[in-house]
Amino acid sequence: MRFLLNLSAPGLYRRNEIEPMTRARMNLLRGQEGHARSLAKAVSWRTVGTIDTFIISFFVTGKVSLAGAIAAVEVVTKITIYYLHERVWAVVPWGHR
Repeated sequence: MRFLLNLSAPGLYRRNEIEPMTRARMNLLRGQEGHARSLAKAVSWRTVGTIDTFIISFFVTGKVSLAGAIAAVEVVTKITIYYLHERVWAVVPWGHR
């Protein structure tokens, strides 16, 4: 409600109420979660995902070495992609209470 009052009556809000939200939106990689938490979530999720990739690759190729190579490559790329995905979602206010 306070946010709506601030929009309808410019100049009546206290600067410190709006400023933190503005700074967070200006910097895409900032949010409510810390970087260490996002990285830990990325690593734990990728561990599960890499095991899945290895199993699927093994069933498709029938070779442990090829399945391992596929899993090794995708673990690095997908941790990076997931981390960036988490940081973007950390600043999206939709769905937060």
